[in-house]
Amino acid sequence: MVLEYTLEEIDRVAEQLIDSFTHSIVAMSGQMGSGKTTLVQAIVSKLGSEENVSSPTFGLVHEYNIPNGKLIHMDLYRLEEDSELEQLGFDDYISSGNLCLIEWPELATKHIKGFCHIINIEWVSDHKRKITFK
Repeated sequence: MVLEYTLEEIDRVAEQLIDSFTHSIVAMSGQMGSGKTTLVQAIVSKLGSEENVSSPTFGLVHEYNIPNGKLIHMDLYRLEEDSELEQLGFDDYISSGNLCLIEWPELATKHIKGFCHIINIEWVSDHKRKITFK
């Protein structure tokens, strides 16, 4: 699925993505500032949480309460080695059954390949983005 959207349309896009999720793990790629965390914020909101969503770049993991459990939001940008995933408890998170949205998932590819969705966000213009969802 390929979707183009503006910030004003992000809630609709979040709903479409949620309706398409068949896996609990979603790998999110895109350039710095492309809107990954903004999309996570819309997904968290559409899933019924009123919690404030922020980028977990420094904390690495944020958990949000949603009606059917938790949404785990990870940002692996600062990690450099596979051993850091183990220290983070990465395998526990992805096997928890909770929805896991993972920004900068490249280091974790071998852990999630084959049983995750992939969202790639690209700039179309200053006000428009394109999502490719697999």
